[in-house]
Amino acid sequence: ERAEFGMIINNMVKNGKIKAPIVIGRDHLDCGSVASPNRETEDMRDGSDAIADWPLINFALNSIAGASWVSFHHGGGVGIGNSLHAGMVIVADGTREREKRLERVLTVDPGIGIARHVDAGYERAKDIAIKKEIKIPD
Repeated sequence: ERAEFGMIINNMVKNGKIKAPIVIGRDHLDCGSVASPNRETEDMRDGSDAIADWPLINFALNSIAGASWVSFHHGGGVGIGNSLHAGMVIVADGTREREKRLERVLTVDPGIGIARHVDAGYERAKDIAIKKEIKIPD
């Protein structure tokens, strides 16, 4: 849904319905971009609350998918050193190049969150992965 919405915004800029580029971004609150054992990822089913690999993978995926900028930071409302977060921004400027990047970024960004929750053993995440055809290794 995010990728679809990104395409709609990009087309609106391209067709002049929106007069300037639009920035789409998020700070640190997404299901695959956080390792925060005292808040967002507290009590993960598999005990991976503090595993920092997930926000690092999110950071890397958004970088190679073509995000306009990515960030990696810690603290996130629970105190310095107590959490790790990845953030991203992608600009919809109406170009074909940006359309490709929007589709990639706005697919992999939430997709890694589904993968994280599948890996942790959440049945709902498995169902969503199947429904959305998200490829997740065994």
